[in-house]
Amino acid sequence: MKNYIKNILKGSLVMMAIVAAFAFTNPVPQLQTVWGYDEISDEMVPVTLGSNEYDCNLSITETCVYLDEQRQNPHPQSPNGKFELN
Repeated sequence: MKNYIKNILKGSLVMMAIVAAFAFTNPVPQLQTVWGYDEISDEMVPVTLGSNEYDCNLSITETCVYLDEQRQNPHPQSPNGKFELN
């Protein structure tokens, strides 16, 4: 009977540790694809948000990246500036 109670106690402690490990971790942010207008190729180009694939020239105030290829929804967290591919 003692061994049975010890095993149940050990098992429940392990389960609590597993739950706590998942409860106190932050999710890994997903890479988000956004769209920017490239004047050189005269088309919308998909890039990864926050990557070094592009720059936003902050001296020019226009929308830098969009959530969609049709340029209808500007990305709310992107700074305003002219989109430039690197």
